[in-house]
Parts: sequence; C-alpha cells; structure tokens
Amino acid sequence: MDITIIGAGAIGGTIGAHMARAGHGVLLCDADADHVAAINAHGLHIEGPVEDFTVRVDAVTPEELPSRVGAGGVGAAVVAVKSLHTASAARVLAEVLAPDGYVLTTQNGLTADTLSAIVGAERVVSSFINVGADYLEPGRILQGNIAAFRIGELAGGAITPRVGLLADAMPYALPTENVLGYLWGKEAYGAMLWAGAVSDLTIADSLSLPEYRELMIAVAQEAIDQAPVQVESFDGFVPDDLPGSLGRLAAFNRRSAKARSGIWRDLMVRKRKTEVDEVHKDIQGPVFDRIVAMVHDIEEGRRTCETANLDELAAFVRDLPVTTSH
Repeated sequence: MDITIIGAGAIGGTIGAHMARAGHGVLLCDADADHVAAINAHGLHIEGPVEDFTVRVDAVTPEELPSRVGAGGVGAAVVAVKSLHTASAARVLAEVLAPDGYVLTTQNGLTADTLSAIVGAERVVSSFINVGADYLEPGRILQGNIAAFRIGELAGGAITPRVGLLADAMPYALPTENVLGYLWGKEAYGAMLWAGAVSDLTIADSLSLPEYRELMIAVAQEAIDQAPVQVESFDGFVPDDLPGSLGRLAAFNRRSAKARSGIWRDLMVRKRKTEVDEVHKDIQGPVFDRIVAMVHDIEEGRRTCETANLDELAAFVRDLPVTTSH
C-alpha cells in the first residue's frame, strides 16, 4: 500500500522503515529538518537486537508535504507524533487527505477525538502499539523489542477492510475488535511508566522493586477504574492481576534493549516537554495527579529524575485511604 507517515521518530520511523523494506510506498514527514535530510542522504537505519538494516525511503518536512502529494491526495496516513502535537499534524493532513482517505493514529493516549475534530471521525482508525523504540540521532532509530500491536475501528465491532489492510501491511500488527480496550490497558501500564520515569531506575527495576509495588498497583488501578470499556491484556499486563503483572512486565522489559522509557528520555536526554498533560486529560486521581506535578517540576528544573522522587510517591500512596489505593 501507499502510506504517508506524519512523525518519523521512534514509532513512525520504525513502522515506516519496515513497510518500505517490505515494498510498500512510504513517504515520511517530520518536523526535524536534520532527521529528514539524513534520511534522504543516507537512508533510515534501524538498529538493535531485533533488526539491523538501512532502507531508502523518501522524507519531507511538513512544509514540503503538499508539493509531494499527487493530485488525488493522500489515501492512507499514519499520525505518530507526540500527543501534544496531534492537532498540528491533523491540520497538515487535512490539507492533503483524499476525499476517501483515512488516518491511523499510533500515538500514546486517547488522541482520536482531536484527530476526529479536524479530519472527521469517519476518517480515523486507532491502534495500540507497545513496541519499544527510541530516536537516537538524525537517521538512526533503536528498535528494542517486538511487542503487541493492535489496529481497530474506534467504534469496535467487526474488522473492516481498511483495518485488515493496515494490519497486513504493518510490522507485528494484528486486527482487533476492541482497540479502546488495548488503549486503556496501555494507559494503565503507561501510568506505571510515568511513575518510574521520575526516578533514575530502569523500567524493569521500577516495576520489580518491592518498595514501589503498592505505588505501581495504585496508579495502574486509577486508570483501569476510569476505563469505559473492557481492558485488554498484553505483553504480561493483565488488568485483573496487577500484582502478577509487575513481575511479568519487569521480565518483558529486561528482554528489551530499551531499558528506560521515552518519558525519561524526554526529561533527561532530550530536555523537552513530555506528553503528561495530554495523558492527564484521560487519567485523574490523587496518585497520578501527584505524578503529573512531579513531572512538571522536572520539566521546569525544580527537580531531577532520582529515586528519591519514587520514595516520596510511595510514601504518599501508603498514606492514602485503603479504598483509594486499592
């Protein structure tokens, strides 16, 4: 298939590289001009324990996209930008999307409403992806593991032709009738990653150390309690068994070359604003509220990522009423 991917970083770049290598027509679009230039000059390199290959693929900046799109417009697109940039990506696509074109979001969080408001709800397909990847430098992406990837219609129900087409074309993807259930599962797992990211621990250590067990269970349960659909299991995460999930998720992450979350990299390596405010729109509760405040402190230089932050959060959870902390 022919596809345009808005956001050629960790996830968008990984998907695009695999699709281009498989023979699909891929156009990458990214706001980082250096990344675009490196891809066009030398190809996009995927490295790590899973794959190590370079693929030639066309890349453009958002300003260049309209001139590269044919008269018929973009038939299928992927939005893989940080969730705080969803609206700007949707506006770029709205200018070039074909009348019968559609958009797949592979983002963190529940971004479909933002996309739908700009391109139309009938044009939006959603997905859950747990593949671990990191942007390293212009033209280079680390793929740390192989993990669950599910694609489905927002309304759920039967697998549509476009969902089947996307799932067939994309690496590791399977169709699902309950994509929102997977997304809410990722919200719960992601809440634990947000907690761990305020420390200097690896993902596996933050999930497995007994002193943070109650904290991790409490923040995941906050997310699950707000889910409007049945939450799905994946990669060791089981919503009805959060205590057991911690050990399984720790083991899953120890097998990945991506030891720390993209959240931690945003805070400590790339020194840029995280997606925390977008996620906070989906999850409210005393534990996650406290984590959000702590992330803001780190973003604004009042704290750094250290284990003392996790100790503070763990003490906060221990002091909560039993009915709130589960």
